[in-house]
Amino acid sequence: MSISFLYYLLMLFSLSSGNLAGTNKNPLTHMGHVQIYYFYDSRIPSSIGERMHGLTEDLLKKNYEQQVKDGDIIFYEIDLATPKGEEIARKCNITITGLVISRHMRVINLTQNGYAYAKSDPLVFQQNLAYHINKMLPASKRPQ
Repeated sequence: MSISFLYYLLMLFSLSSGNLAGTNKNPLTHMGHVQIYYFYDSRIPSSIGERMHGLTEDLLKKNYEQQVKDGDIIFYEIDLATPKGEEIARKCNITITGLVISRHMRVINLTQNGYAYAKSDPLVFQQNLAYHINKMLPASKRPQ
């Protein structure tokens, strides 16, 4: 087993162990749905992080509005500055603003992509995010 597989397995287990700060959504209770996790730190504003967040929300509103309404896609915002966010971050070994997408036991960390493209080429960022969302959504749930 690779280290990255164990890391993501630990992250999935850690995220499933409680409620997120500021919300009553319990991550991974609906593992058959696409779940997008945006990690941020309200104590340290990040223009790139805010850009990733905005681009993600924009994409979900434009292309996946029905899937979000139906609960097929769930978007979590986790503040690393809150006690619960800190706990989740510690368990997941997350220290900076980032973006992770998961379904079942499959996890894709889009943080590096986010930092590379969110500011310099937002269209590429959104295309990459949409590509991964579509790969995880069942064919019948994908936008036409």
